[in-house]
Amino acid sequence: MGEYIEIEGRVVRLLRHGSREGPAMDREVSLSAFLQALPFATDGVSRLPLLPIGTRFVLSRGSDLLITVEQPPQVRHFSWRPGGPQGSARDYALAFPYILYLVLFHQGSFEEMRIYYRPAPLTSDADPLYLSNLWNVSATDTPMARCRACLQGRPPFDELALTAKVQSVIEFFWGTGFNTAIDESCFQRAAKRDSRIDTLEAWEMASRRDPLFPLEVDWEPVGMGLSETADGLMAWRGIPARIEDGAELVDLIYRLPEG
Repeated sequence: MGEYIEIEGRVVRLLRHGSREGPAMDREVSLSAFLQALPFATDGVSRLPLLPIGTRFVLSRGSDLLITVEQPPQVRHFSWRPGGPQGSARDYALAFPYILYLVLFHQGSFEEMRIYYRPAPLTSDADPLYLSNLWNVSATDTPMARCRACLQGRPPFDELALTAKVQSVIEFFWGTGFNTAIDESCFQRAAKRDSRIDTLEAWEMASRRDPLFPLEVDWEPVGMGLSETADGLMAWRGIPARIEDGAELVDLIYRLPEG
């Protein structure tokens, strides 16, 4: 069964052969949405929106945008709810290394956030990333969930500007407190690597002794650098670096709303 794309006025149609009556329309999308979603490769300079403080890396493909924010080592105060979101909370003051937030948007709407550690600031987009030891971040090895932050109950943030969206997502993650909502969390995985982080109490005590001790912890490598990780996330979501054949155009049309 053959398929081809027809552009008429402001409409793009996906047509299929295979019947005696001639080609049948399979899907119809607007031309503006189709062109906006095309991942054009260009050597020119594209206009970027105002970016949040700490932005170190930006990857844009079609209607998808990934922003990487880096935060320096610091002591954070947050609450821990061992009984889940509704349980009683205890506050902790814990030291952290450099934290990288990979925040992904699709057509301007927030999609997801991945969190990684670094023992030093980024100097190249090839610098390696490391798993965190955060309770509300997944440690599973599947691409769909690895290092993905749990943001259950978050507001949509759709009415905010891009900078405010990124800041609000990060603030929401820290503000809701940690709990045992994720079965296979990065905290459980990292606790085996260093006695200073095997419990929250040990982590807090080590933070009091030396707020910079997380820079010396043997964090687990992700196995990829920043650029490769970002490219992998885009590829897993079905976002090609560039259009190379007609089948990818067909796939692009199916990702767009009809009309």
